[in-house]
Amino acid sequence: MEQKPPREIPRGFLLVESAAELMVTAIGCTLERRGVGVWEDADMPAKGYSLLRAFADRACELGAAEARVIRAESVVTAAWVRMKCQFGCGGWGSNLCCPPHTPTPDEMAKIVACYTRALLVHCKATKRPTKIVAALEREIFLAGYYTALGFGSGPCRLCRECSFDGCIRPDDARPSMEACGIDVYATARANGLPIKVVRDETSDQNYYGLVLIG
Repeated sequence: MEQKPPREIPRGFLLVESAAELMVTAIGCTLERRGVGVWEDADMPAKGYSLLRAFADRACELGAAEARVIRAESVVTAAWVRMKCQFGCGGWGSNLCCPPHTPTPDEMAKIVACYTRALLVHCKATKRPTKIVAALEREIFLAGYYTALGFGSGPCRLCRECSFDGCIRPDDARPSMEACGIDVYATARANGLPIKVVRDETSDQNYYGLVLIG
């Protein structure tokens, strides 16, 4: 019988493969496409690993194609990202979840530095991650991770017109990763997830959200 080549795993990750552990990670996800990545950390108790895997599983239940628990230090920020928002995106200044109302890349780097772990949520074209991220942020917060912060994808479209005096849907509205200066391409690739420039409507589309956990 021909053996399949081993699956490539990003450096620093463990791939959950045992039958018992796959019960935690399988719901809503295609096992041929993903295990749940959890970085190696000798100081993290087994209960911590199980809870982090449960967060990734929950993301899939909510509609994500896959999700990985990653090192927060693998989240990349860059000055050019804000320039791309200002010159090339119609969302600039249109709502409170877009620049210049969001953290600068330097500010975001300082925020990320407060964390050791995060959940990177991968969605395909039929599902955007912002709603998933907002729900996950609350669930992760209620699980005891009181510093949980979520970031979605693309401009906020919850309201026809944004109330610049104060968001009227704070439970649902989240800024996108790119609006906060995060290089989504570099972050996804650093964690072994697919992303390419969308050239036209036939191109494969990948969208990402992020929850900084603690």
